[in-house]
Amino acid sequence: MRVAHVITRLIVGGAQENTVSTVLGLHQKNNVTVRLYSGPTTGPEGSLESSVQQVDGLFHVIPLLIRPVHPVRDYLAYRHLIREFRTFQPDIVHTHSGKAGLIGRLAARRAGVPVVIHSIHGPSFGPFQGWLSNTLFSEAERIAATRTDHFITVANAMRDQYLNAGIGTEKDYTQIFSGFDLEPFLASENSTHQREKLGLQKDDFVVGKIARLFELKGHENLFAIAPSLAKQIPNIRFLLVGNGVWREKYERLA
Repeated sequence: MRVAHVITRLIVGGAQENTVSTVLGLHQKNNVTVRLYSGPTTGPEGSLESSVQQVDGLFHVIPLLIRPVHPVRDYLAYRHLIREFRTFQPDIVHTHSGKAGLIGRLAARRAGVPVVIHSIHGPSFGPFQGWLSNTLFSEAERIAATRTDHFITVANAMRDQYLNAGIGTEKDYTQIFSGFDLEPFLASENSTHQREKLGLQKDDFVVGKIARLFELKGHENLFAIAPSLAKQIPNIRFLLVGNGVWREKYERLA
């Protein structure tokens, strides 16, 4: 069996870690040949490319597959993926993220791939966008859905959002929670030394949030309730773990 995964970029993030774990797991399977196609990894979040570059023939870059909408580059990336699929001849194409999900599914069908699957790690449309962007992206998802055999969602809320937008039917969706490596957390301890490094006192009540510093991760909700919590718990401290394009904005708010 031949399986191709497609994602927009391999930054350090939940969708990317999930995808890398999947392709590395498939690589260990007998009689499975897997490839991972991605656009260039850009952004301050960091890169996961090294984790897949160690396997010969696994990782392939599509240079013009970029996150911002760019009609010319998007079309050229679409044509590039068609050529890749016709050469590799996968039995399954599994796409991830908004841009790669749209272009990858259209290219897979054009190339005659038998089975096309799309994972929804986060919605590509919603109230966080303006009316025009929301309308265009939701319509693009409806078009791509006609080229999709099945959807995988990491939460019921995402399935419901897509169904409410007229994208597929309930039988088209399966929920699979994202897995991750627990080993680093099993070895953790409440270290006084680590607290000192972070400028925390041993009796500080620490609230931690681990997420990419971006608008959809809920940091604003934490900032909104922080003053009230600080009045109730004077020794409370908030620890944000992560990086992203909104780091400077959040530092100003803090």
